[in-house]
Amino acid sequence: MFGFRFVQARGRRVNNWTLLVGQTVQVWRGDDIVDQGMVEAVTPDGSILWLTQRGAIERRMVTKERGTGLRVQLIN
Repeated sequence: MFGFRFVQARGRRVNNWTLLVGQTVQVWRGDDIVDQGMVEAVTPDGSILWLTQRGAIERRMVTKERGTGLRVQLIN
């Protein structure tokens, strides 16, 4: 799945992951979007989050590591 480009990265880049509970986000590595979904929970230090998704994999853990970023999609 990594390296698969869902769509062009949209929204604003967010460094403080603790603010993202309930937000729809895209997870990117380098220039590639590698995942997307709604943030269900974040650890108090903001280093790990759980992403709720549709499909076969309903929940995924994402860790903050070098080269991994999040963008928040604005929902109208």
